[in-house]
Amino acid sequence: MDLADMNLSVLNGKDPSRFDQSIRTILKDLGGGKHQLIFPTEKLNLADKQAAKLYMKQYTEDVCNNLRLWFSFWPFDCWMSICRCMAQWIWGRNYNFLHNMKNEVVPAALQKSETRDYEDAGLLLNSPYFSVLREERNTDLIISLDFSDGDPFMTVREAAEMCKKLNIPFPEVNIPNEDVKKPKDFYVFKGKNKTPTVIHIPLFNVVNCGDKLETWRKNYRTFQGAYSAEMITDLMEVAGKNISNNTEKLKKQIQAVVG
Repeated sequence: MDLADMNLSVLNGKDPSRFDQSIRTILKDLGGGKHQLIFPTEKLNLADKQAAKLYMKQYTEDVCNNLRLWFSFWPFDCWMSICRCMAQWIWGRNYNFLHNMKNEVVPAALQKSETRDYEDAGLLLNSPYFSVLREERNTDLIISLDFSDGDPFMTVREAAEMCKKLNIPFPEVNIPNEDVKKPKDFYVFKGKNKTPTVIHIPLFNVVNCGDKLETWRKNYRTFQGAYSAEMITDLMEVAGKNISNNTEKLKKQIQAVVG
């Protein structure tokens, strides 16, 4: 934790020397005095943010390499990877294989940088709307099977708000007040012209759960232990009802889109 705290301290412009001393002491004890940090003890010039950031990047890598001599098992390797990501802020950074590619099909923005940063759709919106909303995909219909914990309309609402800010065609999303806590099992948000139609189906609703809606929600929280075989079977059954109960409605909307 000292290494993570030291990185955060530098990012916040605070003197990290006490963390540095603690880290050096721990490494010295682990190595019996045989292995030391390559980096000499020095007082950082926190006013020079670029230099301080570079120092911490190299310092973190040195600590990780030093510790790797003593530990080699996956939880430790995982923690070291997290520390590196914190030091370099490269959580979703990967090599850009389109860099400098000379092809008119590839957008210029994708050719400029050697690396690209990616964000998991679950962190951005908890539903991957934007992967199908690019203009080139000509999407006419989106069927959203929502499995979010909490507000069953959060994803479609936030998608609509973000699309409005980015000038991306997306239908108006209006939810009746009485449906917020007791959602139905089928919603259609109609699109016009180049705007796609969005079908939104909350996982737990008053149709497939009846008056036990809250019980179902509590039984299947985001943070909990592994599901038992019985829980998995029950969940598959209740989720399946969202499709079997709405087969004809789905066909009707698909037919309306394809003409």
